[in-house]
Amino acid sequence: MKKIFTVILATIMSTISAVSLVGCNLFGSDEQKIMNLSLNPEVEFILDADDKVVSVNALNEEGNLIVSAEVFTGKTAEEAASLFVEVSKETGFLVTGNVNAGENELKISFSGDEKSAEKLYEDVKATVDGYFTSENITATVAQATAITEQQLQALVADCAPYLDSAKIQAMEYNELIKELTESRKETAEFYSQELKNAYYEAKAFSMEQVEIQAVKVKAGITGLAGIAFDTAYGVYASTIQLIEETRMTMLVDENSPYQIALKAFRKAKTDYLNYRNYVASLEQNQITTAISEQLASYQTAVDSTETALINAGVEANNALDLAKAELKTIYDGVIELIEEYSAKVSQYADEIATKQIENQTTFFNNFETSYATAISTAKNNWSAMKTQLEQGYIAE
Repeated sequence: MKKIFTVILATIMSTISAVSLVGCNLFGSDEQKIMNLSLNPEVEFILDADDKVVSVNALNEEGNLIVSAEVFTGKTAEEAASLFVEVSKETGFLVTGNVNAGENELKISFSGDEKSAEKLYEDVKATVDGYFTSENITATVAQATAITEQQLQALVADCAPYLDSAKIQAMEYNELIKELTESRKETAEFYSQELKNAYYEAKAFSMEQVEIQAVKVKAGITGLAGIAFDTAYGVYASTIQLIEETRMTMLVDENSPYQIALKAFRKAKTDYLNYRNYVASLEQNQITTAISEQLASYQTAVDSTETALINAGVEANNALDLAKAELKTIYDGVIELIEEYSAKVSQYADEIATKQIENQTTFFNNFETSYATAISTAKNNWSAMKTQLEQGYIAE
């Protein structure tokens, strides 16, 4: 992962020098695209100008099972979609056998130029339909609503919270895609939605800290002003540490409420998918009332554990939001101290950007070390679920 991040940093440096050229071609044949595939597992694929996958990212927890199972990067859009449905079949997300209404519908959406996206959709649909035919799977493919520029802006805001909203709003389409791609590459091996959120926000805090320290040095804030600054900064840094500890204990650690709820959800979902596919393999006259009731009870367990998972996430994030609001107040206070010394953060934009880039390798390595257990646990948990799903239902 450290080698990956070194490449990412080199790409960021070249991006900064070329930023004025990005977006000259708002849409065109050489544009990048996003392709989203949804079959309950939801996965985002960022494609290059040749429609090959350069980054893959789960959009929900079940999507992490798919992206952790296979290597998608470097494949064509058609190959990636085919592999997506293949893994979905192996793990029971695609029903093999008798299909009920609403099951086995693959939704595909694209960003970018409407004409080229339409053509790519038809090519991907043809490939996936061919797979369904060869595997004798009853399924449908539907084109979902195109990914809008506003949705792209929201995605970038989530994974690059260090960018202010005005900057994101001013970005051209290709700039948004580029920013999203680089952020996704950094978290490519984090198979957890909360781990990715932790990374993006910790990165934003890290960049803020580098910004503040860079301005202090360049502005030469010393003496009594320096003491006041250091005191305020100490409170700021302590609040960041509190936020990180809260996130770990409530969302990321294996014994956190969210991860305990996620474990229960994975178990319920595994039982349901395995039994659903067992029922689908039966002839209609073999499906007794008892079997139908058992399937319904598994579905109820999925719904219940999913609600508990959502509630755990909401409770944790509400606590984090309060702490982040307090942090914003403290940060504003530090900036006021800087301005009282007749210094403006904007004066040192170039120096700040250079320091932030230099800091990223250290930040990434520190994050990877701090969250090493959570990173490996997430991957192992999805791998274990995949194995159980591939084994299918075992009658007692």
